[in-house]
Amino acid sequence: MPASAAADTTRAVGTSRARLPVGSEYVALGDSYAAGYGLPKQTKLPVAACGQSADDYPHRLAKRFDLDLTDVSCAGATTANVVSRSQAGAPPQIRALGPDTRLVTISIGGNDADLFGTASACLALSATGPVFSGRDAANCRSTLVRDGVDTLAAKIDGPVSRGIVRALRAITKRAPDAEVVVVGYPAIFPDRANTPKHGCFRSALDAASIAGDFPSDSFPFTTTDTAYLNGVQARLDAVTEAAATDAGATYVSTFTTTEARSACATKRALVAGVTLSASTGMREVDLEPGALHPNAAGVAYLTKRTAAVVALLATR
Repeated sequence: MPASAAADTTRAVGTSRARLPVGSEYVALGDSYAAGYGLPKQTKLPVAACGQSADDYPHRLAKRFDLDLTDVSCAGATTANVVSRSQAGAPPQIRALGPDTRLVTISIGGNDADLFGTASACLALSATGPVFSGRDAANCRSTLVRDGVDTLAAKIDGPVSRGIVRALRAITKRAPDAEVVVVGYPAIFPDRANTPKHGCFRSALDAASIAGDFPSDSFPFTTTDTAYLNGVQARLDAVTEAAATDAGATYVSTFTTTEARSACATKRALVAGVTLSASTGMREVDLEPGALHPNAAGVAYLTKRTAAVVALLATR
């Protein structure tokens, strides 16, 4: 849909709101991509450990459509945390739903696939490797594809897919009158067409790193893993769309439309690159909050894409 058409639709909802009148109950579920992990204005909801921001796309949608928001999105959430398992002291997210809920948004599945954990383990010393995690591995793909079998792809096609389907079915059962909108992940890694000739690699380490001062917004992935992890994301996007269709939910795909503005991009990126931080004495090195997650521009993009879909659902 052209941006102008989306804007026109949003304005129309401001007057009619046939399905979502002012004050309608809106519940936001999901993981760090829904929660705005790494952004300022922490809400400390549903618990402080969730890293939820008042700048996340659920809060922006609620403001745009004047909805009554309950945001229980939480960094690190899996489909089990949505349906049945508590997280960091927060109850299963589905408990926020009820018969009065009129809109549900959710971004989920990345932690079931361990996509972000895998990416964190794939940080490399150069465009040709090796990866930080050691074992003399030139790249992550070489450890995940064994005897021609892609173990990560198999996980996505199997338990991850089933988990997303189960979560969405549970949501529609608990909130039968709600419009359910599944918001997909934007591209962290570019496709071949959007990978520069010289590649994407930007080192996460330099001479100052010895003292714990690391480069910001780096992209420390091998050329092999950049292509491989883009394919993994494409698979997760397809599986999530299929699960949404199966559950009668609406899917907002943001993957292919953002491949030119992935974390590889040095201008207008929608996803933050990698910035490392270290404990005193360099005993432990970790990713800064928000690394490989939507930045402010990325959250604005997710909001815009989702708002256009919500506007159409509200007036159908």
